[in-house]
Amino acid sequence: MSYIVWLKEMFQQELDLRPPSLAKINDNSIILQDNNNHPIGYATRSNRLTGFEINSFVVDPAHRGRGISHKLLEKCGHGRLFVYTRDIRLQSVLEKAGFERRLTPGFLALLSIFISRLVMVFWMVISLEFRRLLHQLKYLPKYKLYTRE
Repeated sequence: MSYIVWLKEMFQQELDLRPPSLAKINDNSIILQDNNNHPIGYATRSNRLTGFEINSFVVDPAHRGRGISHKLLEKCGHGRLFVYTRDIRLQSVLEKAGFERRLTPGFLALLSIFISRLVMVFWMVISLEFRRLLHQLKYLPKYKLYTRE
């Protein structure tokens, strides 16, 4: 199975993530593989002016509980990172990795995130991803910000 097919399947399963049509693998992507070179974990970082946002973070359900999240976070690098999530398991991993709960990543980063989210909302509307959009809007207050300096 190709990485992009796997990634689209993972995005399809999880409504908190971006639409599958926006799944991409590029220089900002981190992919972990099993011993047979099948993808089992994925993260992507986006430059948000004052740091990097980890804006997609996926571990294949068949491989959860094996430390894949910790390995992905290690590969995300050092420097200022931030993550918005409502997933309790990921929140626990972030706290163990030294991330702290915050209210805002700062003005410039927040502005960059706001613009990218507006573009994503527009994309979900034109690609008819109403179920995903409504899900994300419904749970918007439950997302928490974690940062690591």
